[in-house]
Amino acid sequence: MLKKFSSMLVVTLSLNSCVAYEHGKLIDIEDSNAYVWQKYMSEQEFNQLEEGMSYLDVVNTAKGMGTLQKDGIYIWQDEDTLTKAYEIQFQNDQLVEKKVVELKGHSTR
Repeated sequence: MLKKFSSMLVVTLSLNSCVAYEHGKLIDIEDSNAYVWQKYMSEQEFNQLEEGMSYLDVVNTAKGMGTLQKDGIYIWQDEDTLTKAYEIQFQNDQLVEKKVVELKGHSTR
């Protein structure tokens, strides 16, 4: 029983370490931007995204984290305009769909 508990503890600690490491990488990517608006996505960056990319790959390309909308769907505001955003869908941490969405109303920036 103690051996099984020890194994579960090691696995749990390893998973927590991986999550903390990845979160740290995400923060480092955003902190590398000289200006706040650089953490949003540009049309050029959107066009570089390819099916199968991981969330971390997309964050690296956009130089900022997306906002989780619902399970597996993230939104990045456009760097240049207030009227569009980029919706990226992930399954099993792989990009499966991307699209440009038109925004209505006011900006949340």
